[in-house]
Amino acid sequence: MLGGILRFAITAAAIPLCAKFMDGVSLISMENAIILGVILAVGYTLLRPVVRLLLSVVNFCTLGLLYVAVDAWLVWTAAKLVENSVVFDNYWWALAVSLVINLGRTAVDVLTDKKR
Repeated sequence: MLGGILRFAITAAAIPLCAKFMDGVSLISMENAIILGVILAVGYTLLRPVVRLLLSVVNFCTLGLLYVAVDAWLVWTAAKLVENSVVFDNYWWALAVSLVINLGRTAVDVLTDKKR
């Protein structure tokens, strides 16, 4: 339970933090960026497992790169849905943010000893 709460919090906090420290991610409104982070955390919790299940066979053929692209697409799309939150210079910056989010979520899994 604690791991789920921490993963949610890390996902929600990653967008404003990445906007502060990454050159290609521009923060427009802190309030909207926090809202974007919460929407992204809900998307990672609810939508991501379904998409991963549907794409599991194709992902095997791409050696896991499809999951990375799907996570970046999720970040990019969520940023487009919440106006005046953050702007990515290009898709690669959305990919970098999704990698930061996944690193944080993996760190929580390791610290809470979650077995998959």
